[in-house]
Amino acid sequence: MSVAVAQAPVRAAPAASAPPILAVRNIEVIYDHVILVLRGVSLEVPRGKIVALLGGNGAGKSTTLKSVSTLLASERGAVTKGSIEYEGKRSDTLTPGDLVGMGMVQVMEGRHCFGHLTVEENLLTGAYTRTLSAAETRDALERVYAYFPRLKVRRTSLSGYTSGGEQQMTAIGRAMMAKPKMLLLDEPSMGLAPQIVAEIFEIVKDLNQKEGVSILLAEQNTNVALKYADHGYILESGRIMMDGAAKALAENPEVKEFYLGLSGDGRKSFRDVKAFRRRRSWM
Repeated sequence: MSVAVAQAPVRAAPAASAPPILAVRNIEVIYDHVILVLRGVSLEVPRGKIVALLGGNGAGKSTTLKSVSTLLASERGAVTKGSIEYEGKRSDTLTPGDLVGMGMVQVMEGRHCFGHLTVEENLLTGAYTRTLSAAETRDALERVYAYFPRLKVRRTSLSGYTSGGEQQMTAIGRAMMAKPKMLLLDEPSMGLAPQIVAEIFEIVKDLNQKEGVSILLAEQNTNVALKYADHGYILESGRIMMDGAAKALAENPEVKEFYLGLSGDGRKSFRDVKAFRRRRSWM
């Protein structure tokens, strides 16, 4: 008589998580061979996600983005320790032009539009790395105008005579003309009215969800940034002090008190928030 032997069920091996599109590993940044600005900063941007880099003025957010886009040399800065990988390859030794060609584009703080050029001419400068036919150029412009209808109306206006919100839209649209896989956005809300900030962040969200563009966002407006991001890092005095899912950070009592001036007792005064800086647990 044969005896049936029960076999253990075969379990599928766990799927390996996809590598991040950007990985910053323990970098140190020094300006003028003397001034230490970033100390041991590490972060990751998963493919197709929005990651917010949060912190006050002077925390090192812009320096982090310029380290990633290799724009530090123009300001006499250098990554002296650690490494940066984009698309699985060491990227901190490449030029900004190399990275644009690989699909990484930075939108600088302050927008930096060419004031003497029209809105449309500004947009066209974003496509300089691509070899496009006239028809392809028109299609690329219409794609930008679909996201920013206001720019189509203002396309023949000199950028120097457009509003701050329109200039920010132009700067993002110019980056879109390069057909990026990843955008680095530096303080996109700076100096803009709340309704314009909301409009721009909704467009950024659409770019992420509809186009699959990965985004690293440096922002002082913590409330807005965490509303749209998937993950956040808090940077202070050149160090990452805390990170986590955006929703968890937004609900963290210390983050709310320190960055939003809110607590369980209601809105805090500036004096209370200043005192909290000296007693927060992550220092």
